[in-house]
Amino acid sequence: MERVQYSLERSLPQLKLLDEHAILSKEELRSVTSQRQDFEARLIRRQAEKADFVRYLDFETDLNTLIVLRSRSRTREAAERVRAGDEDARSRLLPRTFFAKQAASYSAQCVAIFERLVRKFRWDVDAWIRYLSWAKSRKMRVVAGRVYARALALHPSRPDLWLSAADYELNSHADTTAARALLQRGLRMNTIVDAQAQEAHDLKRARTHRGTRAAREPGALRWQLSDYEQGVLRLWVEYMRMELVFMERLRRRWRVLGLDSGDSATSPSTSLHDAQRAAQSVAPELLSDDEEAAAAEAAVDADVPTADSADEDSEGGEPVRAEPVQPAAGTTIPPGHQQIMSGSIPLVVLANAQKSLPPSVQLYLYVALLELFSAFPFFDSTVVQAHGHVLCLRTSQGTCGSGDRLRARLMQRVLDAMQQMDGIWEPAGTLAAYVMAGVYPLYHSFSSAVPAPKEDSARPASQAERELADNAYLHGASQLCATHSPVMDGLYELAAVPEPLRLDKTASGLYDPWHACRPVLFLLQVLSRRLVRLDDDQSGASWHPTPYLAMLTHAGDLPSLVQSCVAQFREAEPTDESRMLAFRTALQFLRTPSRSGIDEPHLLAYLERVRAQPDKALAGVPWVALEDLAGRLTQGALSCEDAEALATRLSVDPRAWLLYVHAAQKKASHMLFSSWSEGEDAAQAAHRAWIAMLMRCTQVAQFQEETTASVWGWLSAWACTPETSQVDVSYVSPTAARCTLWMAYLDQVQKAASAAPSEHAREASEWAWALGKEAVHKTSAVLASAALTGVARAHAQALHDAVVSRFVAWEAPGPDAALTHALSASSASVSCWLHLAEQEATQASDPAHHARCSRLYKRAIDQAEREHDVAIMSTAWLAYMDYVAHTRRDMATALRELATATTRVRTLGGDAAAVALEAAWRARCAEGPRPSP
Repeated sequence: MERVQYSLERSLPQLKLLDEHAILSKEELRSVTSQRQDFEARLIRRQAEKADFVRYLDFETDLNTLIVLRSRSRTREAAERVRAGDEDARSRLLPRTFFAKQAASYSAQCVAIFERLVRKFRWDVDAWIRYLSWAKSRKMRVVAGRVYARALALHPSRPDLWLSAADYELNSHADTTAARALLQRGLRMNTIVDAQAQEAHDLKRARTHRGTRAAREPGALRWQLSDYEQGVLRLWVEYMRMELVFMERLRRRWRVLGLDSGDSATSPSTSLHDAQRAAQSVAPELLSDDEEAAAAEAAVDADVPTADSADEDSEGGEPVRAEPVQPAAGTTIPPGHQQIMSGSIPLVVLANAQKSLPPSVQLYLYVALLELFSAFPFFDSTVVQAHGHVLCLRTSQGTCGSGDRLRARLMQRVLDAMQQMDGIWEPAGTLAAYVMAGVYPLYHSFSSAVPAPKEDSARPASQAERELADNAYLHGASQLCATHSPVMDGLYELAAVPEPLRLDKTASGLYDPWHACRPVLFLLQVLSRRLVRLDDDQSGASWHPTPYLAMLTHAGDLPSLVQSCVAQFREAEPTDESRMLAFRTALQFLRTPSRSGIDEPHLLAYLERVRAQPDKALAGVPWVALEDLAGRLTQGALSCEDAEALATRLSVDPRAWLLYVHAAQKKASHMLFSSWSEGEDAAQAAHRAWIAMLMRCTQVAQFQEETTASVWGWLSAWACTPETSQVDVSYVSPTAARCTLWMAYLDQVQKAASAAPSEHAREASEWAWALGKEAVHKTSAVLASAALTGVARAHAQALHDAVVSRFVAWEAPGPDAALTHALSASSASVSCWLHLAEQEATQASDPAHHARCSRLYKRAIDQAEREHDVAIMSTAWLAYMDYVAHTRRDMATALRELATATTRVRTLGGDAAAVALEAAWRARCAEGPRPSP
């Protein structure tokens, strides 16, 4: 209790001050002392919790707020009475020193609590962040600097802490030198080592006589990064932002002083030494704090150590600030300063990033830097911000201003860096450089060979004078992002493969099938975000051109920019298949208005003519020819006879048969589409034609051959599908085409039976029922083959699940006959039964529906248990108990089922699996009922 007594005695001066001026009553002072004693007793416990410290700090903050409000209210009332002539009210006026003393007492009390917090939980970064946030909110510059030094000494591998400290120096103190030193130190202490790529390289060197293949080449691009790796990349991007901020502040200051704007022909230096010396010589002066904050900080200066005892010599200390020297107007500008103005420092930072970061993550860096340079508010330039918003800061006439030329220089160097990775990156990486160079004229028209728009009237109104007065846009761009960088973190979502394109599991071996063309998808997504804005309102999703694209369209420069893109693609001589496919995909993307925003008929016709070149070169790729034929069919330029001839020639390709089916359906051919209304013989003949076609393309060998199907077709289908529509990959994926064929067959059987005359309705229904059971049997027989393994079995299972789901939904001759037959005769997967159960649960309104749901859930649980799959068994149990508790509203039964589930899961997966199941059930109960799918 001595510690408690000591802490209470430290607060006596504050209590005496409050009592002397009657801010708090005697009873309130006793209450404050009692509560502080209780908090102090909690803090000295052996198992003190961080929440106790947080509650104590909240109490002190609330108390200080109450004291300040009462003091100001009393002072205001006394002043009004004195002005009214009441001289007796002068005694109620508080002295000027009262507020400074109160601020000092509050700060000292909080600092003491924070110091005990960070000593007790020194490895908890959140504790340090709370301390720093409080110190910065109180404008305690010295305290914040010392706390940052200690936090960085203990947590040097936290990029967010380095960024937060640098942002504090850059924007709160206007000290670029200190911010630069912190970021450089953080980059030295936080590096990315691509251990997996190095291991693969070593494995390749130690290849056995059987030719063991490496898991991944050292130059292979990586798309999934850890939080730490994302933080290091963010550190590099924000370091570049800091240098841009310094350079732009200097440009604007020299403009006000009448010095050179920096738009000279001076070649950028390759050395950082001269530029940094010049940067230190023009460092701005430090800002001063107000009187109250200074008094509060002086009161706690001795309580905040400069470093923890074990970390005195750590690199996390405060950087040394350079003496500021301002350039004089009319003097000759040193060469080092000209290097700064020409963008030397950012270019050297880019070169250092190339050397420091592994090639596998550099594509993210380059695209993020392009986004950063494009959106940065350089004075005398046109800025393209996030999502295509345009900001004009031009002061000069003509196509390009000095800021535009500076931005073009920086962005071109990034493109050159990407081109230099040829030979370091694997083919997918070099493909990214090829695509970026091709779409660059449209990505940023102000930096292209022929800048656009050429007319000043096409740009929005210039806000240069307003920006020069308040620097609002520069201030917003100077904030270093510690936890989320818009230009960096937004790229990870764009690089993800859209979910509809992940439905077909085409992965084979150690490589992701999307690896070859994922850079193309990523860069086209980046370009689409720049050109198109999607709106999701009550009328449905729709697209609109961004202000950037609208400006180019209004100025009439869009056709020339598109031609420049085509010329860039052709200039690189796309001779290999991957580059031709990338060129074709980019053209497909540009031809889709909802993805590229281009909807001018003449421009679309031009792109269609250009696409003939890669189509001719790729004539040997099956899906390319089929996709083109499907386009001709949509336009009415493909006859049913030609489609039938193609299907006969490619007799085992389900995509060709699907094209024939669509052509026959468009022609209303009786060969495939005959119903009972035309006679039983016609319906039987159509059925035999369907079965013959389906059996040709549903063989075990075909499933095995399709395991390594190219995903370029999937990407092409995505590129030419409107943003608001479902991607149809039936013509490019044999698996999707086969499933579509079986669904079309079952639909045709039902339609043929439903069209039967009333006197033959029962006979037609029995005929359809028999064919449905036959479809379930035939697709199940494929699964029985032992030759199907891996992805091939997954494809066959997906087809069988789709047939079973469609069959269960049929109207059977007896009650639940379809479900009973499916449960007894099919080989559907657990996920199929769960999907059917969830669908049935949405319609469960009577005991019959509830019984069907229970049968489906129980089948899924039993099958998962037989397959020894603990994870999916737990999922099935959770779904079933959720249905019982929230749909049937029978919590008692759900709890009984929980006991059964725990026992069975423990038997299969052990105690850990049972505990995880119970925890997941508690979490689901806390969430409440889930919305219906």
